[in-house]
Amino acid sequence: MQSFVARSSPWRLLLLVAGALAFVALGVWIAGIAGPPPKPGREWIGWASIIFFGFCGITGFRRVFDSSEQVKISSFGIYCKQWSEQTIPWSEITDISVWEFKRQKSLILQLAHPERYPSTTLLGKMAAVNRALTGGDVAISLTGMDRSFADVLGAVEYFRKTA
Repeated sequence: MQSFVARSSPWRLLLLVAGALAFVALGVWIAGIAGPPPKPGREWIGWASIIFFGFCGITGFRRVFDSSEQVKISSFGIYCKQWSEQTIPWSEITDISVWEFKRQKSLILQLAHPERYPSTTLLGKMAAVNRALTGGDVAISLTGMDRSFADVLGAVEYFRKTA
């Protein structure tokens, strides 16, 4: 095996964008923008929904047109575009585990020296939150990508042995 590559899946991302738009519409209703709010005094929930899911929808829509490698696993290590443009070498990865929440799985990397591989993306700005939730340094999700989580686990197992 040369390397494992996962790219964005346009149809999966469009489904996620559609879901985000539905939550934005729900937020518009709760905020009282399209008529009286269902629960006066709770309009802030609608605004929070509009902002959060609006951002998610925009981000997902932008990824629909990105055909570059999102995750690459090879004998050199693991690259995750959502984390940074650096490949994290196997020698720096001390442990790999799976974290699951509501049937959504993430690959969690523990690094020997996390400060050497800082994130250059928004995901990295939330690294402390990820660390608190998952206990790891880097969380890699395949949501909206063209490969399965089982494929990723197989690639990790294969390349970790050969490294």
